[in-house]
Amino acid sequence: MSNMAIEAGGKNGIMEPDETTLAYVAERTSLKPDIFRSDPDAEYEKVIDIKVDGIEPQVAFPHLPSNVRPVSEVGDIPIDQVVIGSCTNGWLEDLRDAARILKGRKISPGLRLIIMPGSPLIYKLAMREGVLETFLDAGAVIGPPSCGPCLGGHMGVLASGERAVATTNRNFVGRMGHPESEVYLANPFVAAASAVMGKVGGPDEL
Repeated sequence: MSNMAIEAGGKNGIMEPDETTLAYVAERTSLKPDIFRSDPDAEYEKVIDIKVDGIEPQVAFPHLPSNVRPVSEVGDIPIDQVVIGSCTNGWLEDLRDAARILKGRKISPGLRLIIMPGSPLIYKLAMREGVLETFLDAGAVIGPPSCGPCLGGHMGVLASGERAVATTNRNFVGRMGHPESEVYLANPFVAAASAVMGKVGGPDEL
């Protein structure tokens, strides 16, 4: 979210770590992190509280992450490819969510589903839990933990006129390949459901 603050109009994005973040870091390194916090007497221009519990899953239409619509208002948009993972939604929890949708199902004929765990550790844990097997049974391809289709580098580069649903972080013109391709950003639930249906849609449609 700090990285994406620029798309929201910020000059930078700094997030003070909470206890959940610190616990996550503590499990993965013996190094003691330097923690930066706001001054106790800091004054803020504005404080915005966002209640996310009641927000319907959103889909970002081309060609901006901010160009969002509720999934129920997407309409009939056929797709050629789905990418789940990368640095943005490649956590083990994300892969589990997608696997829950794909369990016992097959992806739409002719569609490419690419799974990219966020790190070698997540890859190993997902393999140990059988999550990757669920993806393979559904017809997916498992890629290495790295940058790839997200930035049009390799493995899933879009051709002219192709559309993709991706759990990655940006959907600018030409971001995942040809300038005349389109990228729709969504969460892992929506991406997995879209892979089954062959069009942009949510799990409630399955």
